Amino acid sequence: MLPTVIASIDTLLARVGPGLFQQAFVVADLDAAMHAFTATLGCPRWVTLPGGSLPYRLRGRDVECTLRIGFARSGYQQIELIQPVAGNGIHVEFLAGHGAGAHHLGFLVEDLAAELSVARTAGLADVMSGEFGSLRFAYVDTWDVLGTYLELVEDPDGMMRQLMPWRDQP
Repeated sequence: MLPTVIASIDTLLARVGPGLFQQAFVVADLDAAMHAFTATLGCPRWVTLPGGSLPYRLRGRDVECTLRIGFARSGYQQIELIQPVAGNGIHVEFLAGHGAGAHHLGFLVEDLAAELSVARTAGLADVMSGEFGSLRFAYVDTWDVLGTYLELVEDPDGMMRQLMPWRDQP
C-alpha cells in the first residue's frame, strides 16, 4: 500500500513541485510564534490577517473557522503561521491532536480544479478548501506519508504577492 501512496504523491508533486513557495505551521499563540520565528529564522517583517470567521469545505461539509494568520519570509520561502481561534477545520484538529508544529507545504498552481482532479485520480483526498477574495485553496491529504499536508493555491490576481511585495527579494 505504501508504495502506491508514494507513487500517487509523486504524480501530484511532479506537476506542482515548481510552485513550492510556502512552509506553514499551526501555532497556539501567533504573537509568541512570530517572535520566535523572527529570532530563529530571520523573519523580520510580518503581515498579519485579523481573525475573522470564514466558510470552508471540510471533508465534504460546510464549516466556519476563525484563524489568525501571519506571513513572513525566510530566504525565498514564505513562512505562514496559523493560530486557530474558533470553529472547525484541519488547523483546529491539528492543534488539538498534535500541538503546534509543521502543518503543510504550499504550492502555487494555475488551475486548482485540474490539480485536484489529478490528486483525486491518484487516490489523494482533498481535506479542506476555501476562498479568500480571488484566491482559492485546497489541502490535499498526504499526512500518512509526508507527515504534512499539501496546500494547492490558485492565485489569479497575485494576492499573495500583494500581501508580501518583498517575496522575491533575498
